[in-house]
Amino acid sequence: MARAIGLFHATLSVWDLERAEAFWRDLLGIGRHATPSYFPKTVVFLDLGNTMIHLVRYSDEVPRPDHRSTHVAIEVDDLDDAYARVKASGQKLLTEIVERPDMRCFYFLDTEGNRIEFTRH
Repeated sequence: MARAIGLFHATLSVWDLERAEAFWRDLLGIGRHATPSYFPKTVVFLDLGNTMIHLVRYSDEVPRPDHRSTHVAIEVDDLDDAYARVKASGQKLLTEIVERPDMRCFYFLDTEGNRIEFTRH
């Protein structure tokens, strides 16, 4: 039986590719991954080490997805610093830091309204 071995990428719908890419670069130092030439100019790949975030500019005709349960969870090495940086950036925080038995996390909206979870296990 085939088994999942990891997350390859997460795709976020965005209006403004440049603003979204700058947000991730400035917040966590995430750089651009080489985007294959067969992808349109409306797609940017960001490098997260063993996985990627794909930013995709959606057309005006496509309805905006419901972000209440859809989210991307990114593990960070310093959750308190990440929280302070998101707060200082002016992005909308959806929670304070949540303490769980095996992890800590918080949720916020990025520049494009995507729900993001930063976590530390």
